[in-house]
Amino acid sequence: MKITVLGARGSMPAEGRDFLEYGGATSCVLVETDTEAIYLDAGSGIVHTPDIGDRNISVLLTHPHLDHLLGMPFFPYLSEKDRKVDLYARTIPGMTAGEQMDRLYSAPLWPVKMGEYASDLVYHDIAGGFDIGNVCVGIMDSVHPGGGLVYRLSCEGHSVVYATDYEYRDDSIGALIRFCEGCDLLFFDAQYTDEEAASRKGYGHSTAAQGLKVMAESGAGRICFVHHDPGHDDQMLRKMEEAVKSDSVSFARQGDVFSL
Repeated sequence: MKITVLGARGSMPAEGRDFLEYGGATSCVLVETDTEAIYLDAGSGIVHTPDIGDRNISVLLTHPHLDHLLGMPFFPYLSEKDRKVDLYARTIPGMTAGEQMDRLYSAPLWPVKMGEYASDLVYHDIAGGFDIGNVCVGIMDSVHPGGGLVYRLSCEGHSVVYATDYEYRDDSIGALIRFCEGCDLLFFDAQYTDEEAASRKGYGHSTAAQGLKVMAESGAGRICFVHHDPGHDDQMLRKMEEAVKSDSVSFARQGDVFSL
C-alpha cells in the first residue's frame, strides 16, 4: 500500500505563510494499491489528489462533520463522466449515506446534489467490515460527538489504522488498542496539547501523549499524528512534534508518503 497524506488539518482549513510546513487542508488520506484508490475522508485535502490512473475509487467517511467532507464537490474525479465513485458512510438515525450528503449538498447551501455530478456516484451504508478489491476494511466506533468510525485497512499482510476525531478515555481506550494491535501505521488524532485537552473534555479529540500510549500498548509500528488544530501554526506544531519525535513518531505533513 502507498499512503499519502492529502490533508491533516482539523476543524477548519488554515492558510497563510505560517501554515506551509504542515499544510492547511482538512482531513484526507489516500491509500493506493495496484487496483484501488481509497480516500479516507473527503476534507479539503481530497482536492489535491494525485493522478490515480485507472484505479477504482472509494471514499470512506469517518463521520459527516463539515471539515471531513467539504472537499467533495471539488474532487476532480467526481466530475469525470466515465468514472465510478463508491462512497461509504455509516447510517446515522434516520439518514442513509446519500441523505447525509444531500443534507449539505443541496439548495440553498449548494447548487447541485452529489448525484448530479458527471460521475457514477454509488452510496454504500456501512453495517460492518467489508472488502474493497483485495483490501480488507475493518471498522469500530470512534469516541466523538455524534459518533464516527475508525478504519483499519489490511492488504497482503500489512495494515494501517485511521483514528482521527477520537477522544482518549480510560474507560473505552482498550477497544481501540485491541483494534490497532500489530498495525504497521497508526494515524491518530492529536489536536490538543495536554493543557488544552484538560479544558476540552467531550470535544472528541486527543493528544500526542495519549497516542503514544495507544502505540505502545497496541504494538503499532509507527504513529503519525493528524487533525492539527487550525490555531496551531508551524512553529507550534514543530514544538509539539519535537517533544515526541523519533524514527517511528511524527506529526503529519500534507504530502507525506508512506509505503507498506
